[in-house]
Amino acid sequence: MGKIKSLPPEIIAKIAAGEVVERPASVVKELVENALDAGSRSVKVEVQGGGRKFIRVIDDGEGMTPEEALLSLQRYTTSKIDTLEDLFAIQTFGFRGEALSSVAAVSRLKIITRKDGQVSGVEIKMEGGTLLGSEETGCPPGTSVEVRDLFFNVPARLKFLKTVGTELSQIGEVMAKIALANPQTQFELFHEGKLLAHYPVRDDPASRIVEALGKEVAGKMYFFESRNGGVKVSGYAADPGLNRPNGRGLHLFVNRRPVRDRLLSHAVMESYRNLIPKDRYPVALLFVELPPSEVDVNVHPSKWEVKFSDSESVHRSVIRSVRGMLEKTPWLKEPPGQRGNELRESFDLYPHGEGKTSFPVSWPQAFRVESGTAAREPSSTFSFLGQIQQTYLTFSSPEGLLLVDQHAAHERILLEKLLTRFSQGALPKQPLLLPEVMDLPAEEAKIVEDHLADLARMGFEMEPSGRRTFWVKSTPEILADREPMKTLKEMIKEISSWGRDADLQRSFDPLLKMMACRGAIQAYRPMGREEAQSLLADLQNCTYPSHCPHGRPTLIKITLTELEKMFGRR
Repeated sequence: MGKIKSLPPEIIAKIAAGEVVERPASVVKELVENALDAGSRSVKVEVQGGGRKFIRVIDDGEGMTPEEALLSLQRYTTSKIDTLEDLFAIQTFGFRGEALSSVAAVSRLKIITRKDGQVSGVEIKMEGGTLLGSEETGCPPGTSVEVRDLFFNVPARLKFLKTVGTELSQIGEVMAKIALANPQTQFELFHEGKLLAHYPVRDDPASRIVEALGKEVAGKMYFFESRNGGVKVSGYAADPGLNRPNGRGLHLFVNRRPVRDRLLSHAVMESYRNLIPKDRYPVALLFVELPPSEVDVNVHPSKWEVKFSDSESVHRSVIRSVRGMLEKTPWLKEPPGQRGNELRESFDLYPHGEGKTSFPVSWPQAFRVESGTAAREPSSTFSFLGQIQQTYLTFSSPEGLLLVDQHAAHERILLEKLLTRFSQGALPKQPLLLPEVMDLPAEEAKIVEDHLADLARMGFEMEPSGRRTFWVKSTPEILADREPMKTLKEMIKEISSWGRDADLQRSFDPLLKMMACRGAIQAYRPMGREEAQSLLADLQNCTYPSHCPHGRPTLIKITLTELEKMFGRR
């Protein structure tokens, strides 16, 4: 007998089940998506033991006839596609015909279903993929799928499951994602008989954001929308100040299908570049809609992955849409109805006009000037009050107080100026009367030699003088009196971490941020009225005025309404 042989059907079934059913959350996802494809308006999910012991999904969809129910438990049987062409224009969640048979292969499964209009339904029982029986039963229209003892016959898979809490958390995340994309359907999640999540029918996804993502995001998610040809991008993204240590705050959907996609994740992260701290992730809800023929969802049996026919166009569309919202800095705008009118005229710490300075700013509208437009006419008066600890600038206006971190604000201003000049060619440099000599370790000397042109664009003009020695002939103008040689050494260490396949345009960012930080006004530095007003005016002209390059806020506004609450007036 040869080495190559056909596997027994029971092994084939378990291999297939392993691709579809990774954990209890996978079962919930597949069954709920089947319910949605059946036109359900209400889906109830009950679990026990984190889903390991028991999962039941009850829907009020169209249901199945006894013949259809039995057929659905066989591999590669589906009502979603008929031809090869259908496979490349998927408009349903399910289509492969593997889910039910895979779940049945690794559990004790029971289906109770009745098609609307029929007198009775059918109850089917299976164990480990083997049919135990089928009988007529009374039941409401719709389908109930009950899964017990998941992986009871695959102990190797069972031992890889996590704690009850972890598995339940995964189920909750799946339910939240599905609920966000399907506001027209009611969802309920129970664990051990206790209601954990309830998503009533809503008019749009915005109504479900707090329900699905928690109270933390209330009032901090902002709508964005754009269309580029056949690609529509929409959703809600958070104030940069709301960020997380991992990517679980990113919720991505393609044609309402929840996905895990590096291209879309990268596009959202790129939109927040220089707005949130390093190694932090934004919170965003992203919907991408495009013709089904332009996206391949048949990448993996789990259906979490997709491929786009024009990935570059999708990537650009997402960045353009999210950045368009971020540039408007809506979190700096006061919500309607929050202004206090009764004290507006009297709220001024300079009642006789002393110290008043006008800026082309609309408080509390956006602190920026639209590109291509002239500076706005002064629409509000800011009074510079002074510094706190020679670090924070304070201004008053008829609508409240404005606190500005002088270092963070100047850092943002300098970075945007540096990015503009760098994109145009090279940064302004200052020649040194006497060149500085720099000796470097052999590995760093090789890095400098490979990046002499890049360093020259940054303003550091260097010339080799031996194997490990360089003459530094000029330094960036911005660092003229800010220890430029120390910054150069830090930049060389940063460049050494790039690697051969680095995205150079993106890699320059930390170097420019480093220069902006070193060149910016530092904390604990006295500042007069004219300099403070100039700083605020420059911040107003920034594209992203609200946060420094490291993700810290540049300014904090305290509205009159908030002040009144602090003093018990409301």
